[in-house]
Amino acid sequence: MSTTDALKAFICHTSADSEFVVEVAKHIERNLDGIFYYEEYQRCDESFVITMNRALDECNVMIIFVGKRLSSYQKDEISTAYRIHQKNPRHFFLVLLDNQDDLPPEINILGAYPQIRVPRLNNAEAYEVAKKIVNDYLNLPWHSDDDLPLNPHLFDYEKDVIEYFIQKDQVEKKIAELQTEFSCENEDEIPPAIKDKLRELQEQYEPIVKKQLQGCPSRWPEVERWDEKTIDNYIDQSKIGKYRPDDAMVVAAALSAYHRENSMVMSGLCFPEAGPRKELAYPRADRNLNVAVIVSGGIAPGINAVIDGITQRHHMYAKNKYSVTVYGFRDGFQAFDDLARSQCILIPEHETGNENPNLLVTSSHVSEGGSILGTSRFDGLLNPETRKRELETIVTQLFNWRIDILYVIGGDGSMKAAHAIWSFAKEYSTQRKLNKHLSVIAVPKTMDNDILWVWQTFGFLSAVERARELIEHLATEVRSNPRLGIMQLFGSDSGFVVSHAVLASKTGICDAALIPEVNFSMKELAAYLRRSLQERKGRIPYGFVVMAETAIPTDACDFLEDADIGLSDVEKDAVRKFDEMRIQHKRIEGQTDDSLRTAGLKIVSKGLQKLLPRHDDSFAAQPDWEKLRVFTNEPRHLLRATPPRSIDIITAQRLGILAVDNALAGYTDFMISQWLTEYVLVPLKLVLLGRKRIPKGGIFWKSVIAKTGQPFDMVNAHEGTDEQKEAVS
Repeated sequence: MSTTDALKAFICHTSADSEFVVEVAKHIERNLDGIFYYEEYQRCDESFVITMNRALDECNVMIIFVGKRLSSYQKDEISTAYRIHQKNPRHFFLVLLDNQDDLPPEINILGAYPQIRVPRLNNAEAYEVAKKIVNDYLNLPWHSDDDLPLNPHLFDYEKDVIEYFIQKDQVEKKIAELQTEFSCENEDEIPPAIKDKLRELQEQYEPIVKKQLQGCPSRWPEVERWDEKTIDNYIDQSKIGKYRPDDAMVVAAALSAYHRENSMVMSGLCFPEAGPRKELAYPRADRNLNVAVIVSGGIAPGINAVIDGITQRHHMYAKNKYSVTVYGFRDGFQAFDDLARSQCILIPEHETGNENPNLLVTSSHVSEGGSILGTSRFDGLLNPETRKRELETIVTQLFNWRIDILYVIGGDGSMKAAHAIWSFAKEYSTQRKLNKHLSVIAVPKTMDNDILWVWQTFGFLSAVERARELIEHLATEVRSNPRLGIMQLFGSDSGFVVSHAVLASKTGICDAALIPEVNFSMKELAAYLRRSLQERKGRIPYGFVVMAETAIPTDACDFLEDADIGLSDVEKDAVRKFDEMRIQHKRIEGQTDDSLRTAGLKIVSKGLQKLLPRHDDSFAAQPDWEKLRVFTNEPRHLLRATPPRSIDIITAQRLGILAVDNALAGYTDFMISQWLTEYVLVPLKLVLLGRKRIPKGGIFWKSVIAKTGQPFDMVNAHEGTDEQKEAVS
């Protein structure tokens, strides 16, 4: 059998070793064409034999995890696989756990196949086991140096993440208790009632395992920290703030429901509190420190305040103690195309007599909008095909420039890039025995406000306030010179800007808020607006709709060939692609494609202009509907470029300052964030598990639709009973 054939692995194990095995399996799945993973307590009925035989026939790689005991189910799997192997050869690998030196006699027949001994059952060993199988034995390229989850949308709400880890802990404890109480060599001796209970627990555990295999950590991750602590902090607490002890933690949720039965502190569902530390890991022995700041993605009010916070704090630490150079890399990750030309040196204030044109004074730009370092979107790090090459280019240059700490200011994609850079740099340094450390710190910046574990991103409120002003100004236009206005705001995967701006506006101004989280059809949107608009006084109808850039109607494909809509071929393709993603329950990653954004705005605006005047059974024909005029407005860039409000300046500067405090203490691979009432360090592994979205059944969204008066269901608004409609919401 050639290794160029599609490879699918059968994971043979007992549930006692699940935690380690699933860590290996998720790395394997990233590199092969699929895996078959099945817990032994799923195997309490005859249907397993059918399932097992089918899976073994489909899989051409067999990975057998040999722990303290070899269950009867494993023996069945191995004997069946070996019989199939005689007719159709496959790869066998044995992973010996818990310091197993010899194979159980039942599988001595497999002694000639590769054996991997695992001295410690931890995540690092799981990574090495998977890499050895894929890289060394199957001779396949390895694709997980970046450590990014296979599924980038595992969660869209922080509470869901918390409940996942709590439920996982509870189910595993119950399973372990049952297996300890009824530890039979022969599974046939397990009482039927216990089998039924195990099946019930397995139903709860299946979605947990699925998320693990797609990249969710098996345990709540801790913030990474370099072990070396070189010096005590020499800046007095009276100047820098109170030192935070290493065990100062902030619980992930404040609701009492999470604390009645489980202590979130004891379970580890916490974040380290941000702040100055008594012990520092930087600077190292040479007493010099090089740090770099990069801004990625779009601009947002407050970026310059973050940059200044980082610069000011580093120079405060270094003053009269050591030499620090704070580099600014211009134009985002595109800077690495020519780093020498793209860099500048950031200083906190003017230095008398220093006329170096490459110096950039950060304090002069704190209250300005935009980014003094520029920015850009760079999809090379999001594309799995190009990611490794780009990471190697970036990490090599950072090492060559002797950068100790890299600060990445950006959105969802930048958080992924930050974690990938850190993971790749760590692996790169280890493999080449470079003994180099690169700390990577992320500062969240997004107009969409969709990054997990951020209370509200800096600049968001400034943008919402500006959007509210524009909505109210344009509402004056649509009333005074009757017409229908359609405003398109940010929202590549969420409707936070739209919903907040609409909720903040005066009552009666906005007739509909359209967001990606809540489906709507043009048919139902038009029917609702016709009813709403005709109730207003005046012969000519008027109204106002605010939509996010990916609020695409469910019946958008019905309008692709409509000449009145006038979509280009590129726009049609973008809508078809989006519709296919929606059917497959997939979502957009990164920025919104311009063609999709313009297509959505055309379909909604021109579609309403076409549909609203139509006569139907519900409304008599009204000649004045023919006078309806529709205009569109896209103030996205105006919102992004607006100067930050005071609250955003303060928040952004604090994020920059606290990022430095904890970077110098040796913490790395974290996002600095305000969560609940505190500033905390969030492991990037938690940030990457999804993008935050508005729960369509939650109080907040219900408040928005109460403000607009739109139906909760604008897909099937005329179908079903009231009870059914409520269930949909």
